[in-house]
Amino acid sequence: MGRKRAGSRFTETFTAYTVSSVLDEATGLYVDAETVLYADVAGHVKFPEMTVSEPGQAGQVMAVQDIEVHVTVGATPGVVVGVLWRVDGSTVDPSLTGRVFRTKGPPQAGQVTAHRYPVVSA
Repeated sequence: MGRKRAGSRFTETFTAYTVSSVLDEATGLYVDAETVLYADVAGHVKFPEMTVSEPGQAGQVMAVQDIEVHVTVGATPGVVVGVLWRVDGSTVDPSLTGRVFRTKGPPQAGQVTAHRYPVVSA
């Protein structure tokens, strides 16, 4: 019942993919090539809090915000650290379309209503 309710709140569609550098034989240059792992994945992006921290190390200031991509349990078993999520569409916020996030860890597992992947903006 919880998973069904979670799925009813999914307002975005995603493509999960990897990018690798391949040699273009015609030009002799390396170009980025996408390998799609999953397409048309229903889910949503969640910004758990509006707070953006700015930790400084050795004179570098970085803005950090916790972001999650939620998808149906079992829909994306091959997603590992480094996999990219592109928002292909959103029924509630068109500004999300085209944004890309990078997976930074495995999702919560077990008795969960959705897989929640921790991600960062890519």
